[in-house]
Amino acid sequence: MEPTSGRTPSQFSFQAGQKPASRLVDRLRDILESPVIGPGDPGYDRARASFNTLTDHRPQAVVRAESADDVARAVGLAREIQIPIAVQTTGHGMGTSAPDSALLIELRHLDDVEVDPDGRTARVGGGATWDQVVAATAPWQLAPPIGSTGDVGVAGYVTGGGVSFLGRQYGYAADNVREIELITPDGCRRRLTAHDEPELFWAVRGGKSNFGVVTSLVIDLMPVSEVYAGVLTFGADSVERAFHGFLAWTRTVTDATTSVAVFRRLPRANEPSMAPHDRCELVINVVHVGSASSGRRELAGLRELCPDDDTVTAHPVARINALIPGPTQPGTFVSASGLLSGIDTARADRVLRAVGPEVKLSPGLIEVRHLGGRFSKAPETPNAIAHRDAAFALYVTNPAISVVHAAALASEHRALLATLGPGLTGGRIPTFLGTSDVAPDAVASAYATADWARLRELKRRWDPDNLFRVNHNIR
Repeated sequence: MEPTSGRTPSQFSFQAGQKPASRLVDRLRDILESPVIGPGDPGYDRARASFNTLTDHRPQAVVRAESADDVARAVGLAREIQIPIAVQTTGHGMGTSAPDSALLIELRHLDDVEVDPDGRTARVGGGATWDQVVAATAPWQLAPPIGSTGDVGVAGYVTGGGVSFLGRQYGYAADNVREIELITPDGCRRRLTAHDEPELFWAVRGGKSNFGVVTSLVIDLMPVSEVYAGVLTFGADSVERAFHGFLAWTRTVTDATTSVAVFRRLPRANEPSMAPHDRCELVINVVHVGSASSGRRELAGLRELCPDDDTVTAHPVARINALIPGPTQPGTFVSASGLLSGIDTARADRVLRAVGPEVKLSPGLIEVRHLGGRFSKAPETPNAIAHRDAAFALYVTNPAISVVHAAALASEHRALLATLGPGLTGGRIPTFLGTSDVAPDAVASAYATADWARLRELKRRWDPDNLFRVNHNIR
């Protein structure tokens, strides 16, 4: 634990007649070197914005943190005056909106990346994105445990588990963490490892932002120089055949190949952009860690299904962020998720009856991600990621045009999950918890029963006032 430097929050008091937000902003500016932005200040909307605009933060102050010490001071003040704390880098995975009583700590400036090529690790700032990490590691022919979107913040992704496209060979991103620097709710900087604060180290890797602010972490890097990766697309007439073929193919691949089958619905040119429809195609995203020759052998079974389009080819690891298409612009997104223990022919038919081309559903994506491999194995240093016996992860996401439309989509998701119910395990992965998954039972479903009890006990110990509650909250 490192003490913070400078004046402590208790040395300052509010002046009579000031509005609460301006009092907090002034007090933060007294004790921080980092910029502090309040409602009405230039840049407030930019500082509070999330990638998913369904989370509409309206905090009474935003700290654009430029140092871990300033994060610690800000947390210490929030604890003193008992206001909730929200933490954000990119806002892809925020669960709830920060209320007007909250302090938002924005980490984009804590984005340093230091690579140790000999040790095959990187020290990553709490505000760095995967794009920044890949740019730093690729020259050494090393790769981080990246997901499908390069502009996602590393810390939020890792603390939710992180379903990496290298994961069948290397496991969840949370499995590949050596060290975390965490600002705990008491305003202290703490170093977490398997030997230093091991209980917190276990909890943060899976417990998301419930235990404090991650200001840096040390992650493992994988010896990957090139990947054989891309997208195979099957038109509406081939969706059912291709999905059955994909499932059969997943039973033959090695752990070097990670893939996801995506039922993709795009609006027709002559209909409202968000109207439900039955025009569906199947897109299979594939990343094989290895050479083109081994990749071609691995994908032979998929190519026998005769895709309409095939972009899979060899790429240097520096391009891994650009290989799998994903949203690049902020918007309103509604999502839901679940886990499947396995998909036999009967379950595959149930999935197709629920999401296939015979069903009218809103434009969006329904992903069936192949797990297994190292995803199914507990890491040497345990963490809070559970449900490792699942064979596939289901993830549903749709764009929305309004709050009312978002509510309608959430209802559509509930109906979809109810239809698939007999094939679902009842569990989830923390990283896939969506904006509708904030109730205690929904959050608890992302953890094993014993782990949930352990997380709640650690929450009581470290954050008894639940200051870190603008999230998928462990109460």
